Amino acid sequence: MAVLVRGSNGWVLRPPLLTEEVYSRCIRRRRRGETSEEVKCCFKKQYFQISQSHSSVKVPEGDTLQTTGKAAKKRKRKHAELNQGEIDAAAFHEKIRSAVLTGSESLLDLARALGHFNRTASAAHETLQFADCGLAGLCDMAKELPLVDEEEQVCSQPLMTEDGDTSHLDLFSRVTENKTDRGVLVSLLGEEYVIPPHAAFLLSDLTRIQPLVKYGKKFDLMVLDPPWENKSVKRSRRYRCLPSWQLKQLPIPLLASPDCLVVTWVTNRPSHLRFVCEELYPHWGVEVLAEWYWVKVTTAGEFVFPLDSPHKKPYEVLVFGRCRSSVSNTTRPEVESQRLIVSVPSALHSQKPSLSDVLKAYIPAGASCLELFARSLQPGWTSWGNEVLKFQHTSYFTQSAGEDEGSDPGRSDPPGTPC
Repeated sequence: MAVLVRGSNGWVLRPPLLTEEVYSRCIRRRRRGETSEEVKCCFKKQYFQISQSHSSVKVPEGDTLQTTGKAAKKRKRKHAELNQGEIDAAAFHEKIRSAVLTGSESLLDLARALGHFNRTASAAHETLQFADCGLAGLCDMAKELPLVDEEEQVCSQPLMTEDGDTSHLDLFSRVTENKTDRGVLVSLLGEEYVIPPHAAFLLSDLTRIQPLVKYGKKFDLMVLDPPWENKSVKRSRRYRCLPSWQLKQLPIPLLASPDCLVVTWVTNRPSHLRFVCEELYPHWGVEVLAEWYWVKVTTAGEFVFPLDSPHKKPYEVLVFGRCRSSVSNTTRPEVESQRLIVSVPSALHSQKPSLSDVLKAYIPAGASCLELFARSLQPGWTSWGNEVLKFQHTSYFTQSAGEDEGSDPGRSDPPGTPC
C-alpha cells in the first residue's frame, strides 16, 4: 500500500513504497540462449529526499507548515497592476487556502503520531542523476513510417516471446503487454527498462493513438496528466507542451466504460481549470464531480513552497468527473470535494504520485485503469504517451540480487494487481 495515513479529509502517501512492493522479484531477460537472472529493483529513494522548503516570500504568522529561508529576491514588473490571470489565481488561492492549510496540518499530525515527518530539515545534498529521454523524438521519427492497414493491424503484442526475445516489438503502433506476474528488465530501443507485472503500454503521440482505441478495452478509470502550456517549461524545454484545444481530440468516449471515472491533473493556472470544467469535460460527456489537491511537503512536513508565494504554490489540482450514460450504476461512492493527497514530491520534473490505492473506493473491483500522457508504468494499468517509459529506465532504480526462492514465476498472487 502506498497510503501511509488516511484521515477524514484525505491521505498521506509514501511514494517509493509502491515500487518496493512491485519490483521485489524481477526477471532480467538475457539474450537468446542465456540464463535469466532474478533481480530486486527499487526506485531510488534520493529522488524523494526533499528536505528543505524553497522559501521565497515572507510567511504570515500562524502558518505552521511554512518556513522562512533566504531573503526574497524581488522580481521586476513591467506593470504595477495585476493582470486578469493573476487576479483569478489569487481569488482561487484564497478560496482553497484554508482547506489546504488546515487539512494538511491535520493529516500530517496523524502521520507524525505514527513516527513520520519528524526529521528536521537537513542541509546535506546529494547529487542526483537525470537520464536523458529521447522517446518523444523517436515517436516523431516513427510517424514517418507508413501506417499499417487498419483491417490487418494487430493492435497488441506480448512484451517477450517464450524464449525472452523482444526483437519483434513494434512499440509505436501496438499496445505492448507484460502478462507475467513479475516485473521484467528488458532492452527496448537500445536502453534497459523495468516493466511492471501485468502492465500494458503504447508509445505514441496524439496522432498515433488509434491502436489504443482498437485495443478493445473499455476503462473504468482514466487519469490524465496533460503537458499543459507553461512559460517555464517552454524556456527549459523539459517536454513539449500541448495547446488546450488539442485535448478535445482525445477519444475519451471511445475508451470509457459506463460510469468511467475521469481524473485530470491541472496546473494552478485558472484558465486551464476553467477549460477542463467548462469545455473539455462537457465535450467528452463527462460530468464534473469534485476538485482535489495534491499538497507537496518536505520530509520534515513543511510546504515545499510557502503557501502564499505569488509565483509557485505547494499544491496542484485534480479535477474529477464521471462519464454519464443510460447504463448508470448508482452504487458508486460519492466523490467528495476538497480532499487532499499529501506527499513528498519527486525531484524528477512532473512525476506524480500514484493514485491507484487512493481511488480504489471509487471504482469497481478489478477495474480496468488507463493513464494518458503517462511517463511511467503501473502494475495492472494500461499507459499511453510519447514518454511512457521515461521513469521506467533502469538508471532510476537500484538493483540487487534477488532471492531465489524456487517459486513458480507464474504464481497466482502477483505483487502487482489491477487497480
